Amino acid sequence: MVTILFLWMVTLPKSFFKKYKTEIFLIGLSLRVIFIFLPPVWEDDWARYLWEGNFIRNGESPYEIAPEISFQKSNLSEIETEILSQINHPDWTTIYTPFVLLYFALFSPGFSGIFLKLSYLILETFSFLLYSRGKPFKFPLLYWIFPILIKEVYLNYHFEILILSLFWIFLNTIKNKRYSLSSFIFGLIVHIKFFSLFYFMYLIQNIPFKTWKRDWKECLMIGLSFVLGFFIFYFIYYLIFPNSNDFGFTNLLRFGGFFKFNQFYEPFWKIFGAANLRTFPLVIFLATMLIFLFINLEKKNRFRKFESISRKLDLYFLFGYLSLCLLPVYNPWYFLILLPILVTSKSERIFPWILVSLPQLSYFTSVRLGLEFTYFYEIPNSILLFEASISLICLTWYFRQIFILLYKISNISNIAPKGSIGYGNRN
Repeated sequence: MVTILFLWMVTLPKSFFKKYKTEIFLIGLSLRVIFIFLPPVWEDDWARYLWEGNFIRNGESPYEIAPEISFQKSNLSEIETEILSQINHPDWTTIYTPFVLLYFALFSPGFSGIFLKLSYLILETFSFLLYSRGKPFKFPLLYWIFPILIKEVYLNYHFEILILSLFWIFLNTIKNKRYSLSSFIFGLIVHIKFFSLFYFMYLIQNIPFKTWKRDWKECLMIGLSFVLGFFIFYFIYYLIFPNSNDFGFTNLLRFGGFFKFNQFYEPFWKIFGAANLRTFPLVIFLATMLIFLFINLEKKNRFRKFESISRKLDLYFLFGYLSLCLLPVYNPWYFLILLPILVTSKSERIFPWILVSLPQLSYFTSVRLGLEFTYFYEIPNSILLFEASISLICLTWYFRQIFILLYKISNISNIAPKGSIGYGNRN
């Protein structure tokens, strides 16, 4: 119900946010502070965050020892027993990257969840104010009061806030044309979660192409900065735990290969007797349309025009959403990394906010609904089909807008002067 109220706020004019920007900021801040002191709801990832953070503090590596080994200890404290009993997949060693693990170790002394969430608040508030220059307008304010973001981070502990916070700093360095530092931060973002690679477009579209061709040294420094940002915490972790040699990659592949969750397109494809194609057809369709769009734009300022159209039609967001839906796991907090794209594109459409919100329905598992189930994380097909239906309705609207644009460009091409370069009548 709170999210539905938020979706109504998306449609309000900019003047509303300008008038009440202080009140909206304080509401978002107050909710964050309140949620810091509330327990998680229907989520257990937080137990592993706290456990593995303290594991490192005790000189042991979560890459080498699974939590279940600790069950054999007889001197566990009451809080250790409580947290250990709530860890999911206790037989698995960690799949998180070194930076994330070291962050947990730094901000979870004594298994303090409050301390960890407080660190989230300080980092996010600083980066948000840095990006908005202390004067947030409509789109950053929508991000700031997005109830699902607040719930997933400050109630359920999810560390995607690290990606979002670093993104705002990343954008600020790009604005100041500090491209090597931007590339380093981007490398760190990708280090945290590999699927944040599509943030690359923000870096590539802001570096002048002429500079790339003329100054190869700067281009090389940008590339090396990315590599350094991505690998530096692997090196730091290796210095602390010299026996580390896998860094969770094997478990990550195992996780993606043997575990799936909330793939709400799967029952949709089964209706037609087909294998689960996820969003592969939609991705191919979108790519084909974008290629057609690009080659039909006038050659003069083609890249700038394509970028403008992409922002106007939320094509960056659409590509990111479809890419996330290719993963075997549709965890609802994964989709939070699409929020910066909505803020920077200044999208006033309600559809992308619905698409980011939809995966929240995955919390309604058969167990929690009191239904019969065959495995713990099972979601009723009715819930999955509802998610798929709403998603496809939103996607249909997007593709309709692209078709309209292509139709208009096609008409312009047909009436252009004969022999025009780029998109004229070539007959």
